[in-house]
Formats: sequence, structure tokens, C-alpha cells
Amino acid sequence: MAEQLVALADLKKSFADFGSMSDTIDRMRKNVDQITAYNKGSAGSDEIGQTYHSQVDKPTSDLSDLLKQVRDTVDNLGQQGKNTSDLLNNADENAKNQA
Repeated sequence: MAEQLVALADLKKSFADFGSMSDTIDRMRKNVDQITAYNKGSAGSDEIGQTYHSQVDKPTSDLSDLLKQVRDTVDNLGQQGKNTSDLLNNADENAKNQA
């Protein structure tokens, strides 16, 4: 016996908040970029500054890259959730029309 798939009425709305999550991640990235700019301009280029940069520059760059990947994933998931909701709603409408 076939199982029935049902799209929740508010499924698409559930994915609407993903845009605000992306905005929050963007603000975090801007903060990391600002910290990176401060670090590059303040530590100097003497031996102590070089030691500082060797320990700080890569991790902050990695953090910025990670936040970009998280943002891209959140954006993709939000869009795919909306697309899935549309697909299920269209299938439901088509089933009703054929019945």
C-alpha cells in the first residue's frame, strides 16, 4: 500500500528565517574581517610582530572562510527547503486535480 506524503502548511514559512541567519553570519564575518585588519595594522613587523602574525593570521583567516562556508550552506538549505515545499504543494495540488 502506498504511503501518503503531506507537506506541512507552514513548511515554506519555516525556511523563511534562514535569510536572517545569513545576515547574522555576515555580521560575524564583518567583525572577523575588522579584527583581521586591526591585527595586520597593529602588531608591527619586528620579531614579536612576526611571531604574533604567524600565530594569529591563519586562524582568523580560517574563521572567516568557515563563516563563509556556513553562510553558503545556510543559504542553500533555506532555498532547497523552499523548493521542496513548493514541489510538495504542487504535487498535492496535482493529486487533487486528478482525483
